[in-house]
Formats: sequence, structure tokens, C-alpha cells
Amino acid sequence: VPTRIYISHGSDDASKSLEESLSKDLAREGVYSSVIEDEILIILGLVFAILAIFQAYLALGLIVGIAGIGVVTYRSVSERSNQIGMIRALGFRKSMVMRAMLVEISWTSLLGMINGAIVALMFHIAIHQTFWEEQGAVLILPLTEVFWLVFGGWILVLLSTWIPVRKATKITPSESLGSPD
Repeated sequence: VPTRIYISHGSDDASKSLEESLSKDLAREGVYSSVIEDEILIILGLVFAILAIFQAYLALGLIVGIAGIGVVTYRSVSERSNQIGMIRALGFRKSMVMRAMLVEISWTSLLGMINGAIVALMFHIAIHQTFWEEQGAVLILPLTEVFWLVFGGWILVLLSTWIPVRKATKITPSESLGSPD
């Protein structure tokens, strides 16, 4: 006993009308008819919704990471105030201290974000090879979106660390000289 029968036709516009006609004619027999394209679109919608949830969790992780870098930078400036004062006593200007702090923060944050972007792109390629390549789907890498995520994340890191970096530039040489350490 067949449980499913597929009917194909030449015109895309007639799918809905054919489905309505079959439903009307065969409903008395307990037969249910549907358009496969509609079912596939529902499944794709669910898959995209799940992927959007994953993206939301990853965005939350990025925000928490950026806030963490801000907190660590604040603590780092507090703990290294003696060393910062010493390099100021050796002749470093405020701008040189700021540049050094920004290079350190940028290096750490960009290294983490680029590493995450590479892993994400490799995951994207692996999913494509596993599920879609044999169906003839073209691999589209969202490189522009990845670039803007990394760049935007870096800008947000710089904004979240602006207050502690400014605090580091205001440390005077005398603060390190008067310390018992």
C-alpha cells in the first residue's frame, strides 16, 4: 500500500491550484495533499531560526568577552601603576603609554576575534561539505560580514578600554617612586 504519491507538473504557478483540487477531490477518502516546496520552506525557516539563535548566543559571547577585556584592562592598569610610573620616569610620554596599552589590547583582542572567525569559517566550510556540496549548492563565505564583526568588535574593545587606558596615561612618575614596592 503506497503511503505517499508524488505528482509533478510543468508549471510552477499551478502547484497551489493542483494541491487545492486534489485536497477537495480526495478529502473524502482521507487523503492529505501538500506542496513539497511549502514543506521545504517551513523546514528551512526552522533551520534558519535555529541558526539565528546560535548567532544570538555568539553575539552575547562577544559582548561578554568585550566587557571582560575592559575589566581586565582596568585591573591591569591598577596593578601595573608602578611599572607605568617607572617608564614615565624613564622618559615615556603620555601618548607613548597610551599607544603601548592600545597595541597590547588590540593584539590580544584581535588575536582572539580572528581565531574565532577562522574557526567559524572552517565550521561553515565543514557544514557545506557535509550537507550541501553533493546537492550542488555553491559555497558562499560571508567574508564581508566576518570582517565587519571583527572590525566592529575591535572598535567596541577600544571603547570599553578607553577609561582604563586614559587612567594609565595620567599616572605620574612620582606615583611609582613613592611606593614601598
